Amino acid sequence: METTINIWIMLFFAFAIQSFILATLFFLKRKGDRIANSIFGVFLLLFSYNQIFNCAYWSNYQGDYVEHLSFTNFIPWVSYGPLLYIYIKRVLKQSPFTWKDARHAIPIVWVFSVFGRFYFLPYDVKLKIAADDTYENYVNWWPIPREYMVYTVTILMIVYVIKIYGLYKKEKVNVTEPQRLWVKSLWLCFTGYTFIFILYMLLIYLRLMTISNDYLIGYGITFFIGIVTYFSFMQPNIFSGTISFPFTKYKNNGLSSSLVTEMKNKLLFLMESDKLFLDNSLTLDVLSEELNLSRHHTSQLINEHFQVNFFEFVNNYRIDEAIELLKDQKNTLNINQIIYAAGFNNRTSFYNAFKKKTGISPKSYRKIHKKTS
Repeated sequence: METTINIWIMLFFAFAIQSFILATLFFLKRKGDRIANSIFGVFLLLFSYNQIFNCAYWSNYQGDYVEHLSFTNFIPWVSYGPLLYIYIKRVLKQSPFTWKDARHAIPIVWVFSVFGRFYFLPYDVKLKIAADDTYENYVNWWPIPREYMVYTVTILMIVYVIKIYGLYKKEKVNVTEPQRLWVKSLWLCFTGYTFIFILYMLLIYLRLMTISNDYLIGYGITFFIGIVTYFSFMQPNIFSGTISFPFTKYKNNGLSSSLVTEMKNKLLFLMESDKLFLDNSLTLDVLSEELNLSRHHTSQLINEHFQVNFFEFVNNYRIDEAIELLKDQKNTLNINQIIYAAGFNNRTSFYNAFKKKTGISPKSYRKIHKKTS
């Protein structure tokens, strides 16, 4: 079959390369949450591969080793939802991974349990399998029959669309409006991609597929890459997690300007005079009670007037406190003791916040200050 290339395939391929470049930028960016950036980098690499796979399919490419591509499209399909969920969870909650997060690896483990043996077969063996149509000897279709695997993938995408939305609704109050815009844009794009995927499979089921319909998946991937590209070039701070979009005030917020000024002053007093941040059990709900405001309005006050989320706001005070303790020559506390004395309740959060603000570790900071004193 002759290879054919048209303007659409060229466009899709160009966006695949663009996605690869963006993924590389996320991998290389040193500032900000490098783990979150790496997760999103993997996500973009899979989008890039998925688009290249599609281009090879649409162009009827029959080059050397093309059989190695067989069934590999399932890898990105089952990985998109889990990767995006873990990335967004990291952005919204800024929390370290736990063993519970390992369950999101189940889909990719499932795919490799089905196709793993086939993936690593020599090329000539794969050619013979394709010619004889003996895939069942090397592919483990149990417990889901071959004809239902794509439907399972579709259900998986829908599940993660719902899970990501639930996570966003629960945690959006803890982040700034620009971060919410970024996360919401990603969720909407993934929801759109899932809808296109469902429509694509429905057209196949109803035997209404045409060459123009066949490009539906490509359109979805291209749009997603385009959105990420826009954010990357218009707001490059997304790589460091500190997006700074100019954003509108909360509508119908119920807070008058005089009340905002009063609450802002009260908040500063609580943090600077009462040092409320030293309580390592401090939460947004607790702070809301101290201010006699709703959780939403407290978050709004911090987001709009300090341009950070609740956790960053509190941790900034805690890091300043830790710095003072590290600089105090009479202080005999070790670093582990300083962590809790400054209000942190775990070592990981402290080290991440400290390095983000100072660029060095607490131990190095203490050594440098002792030398200069």
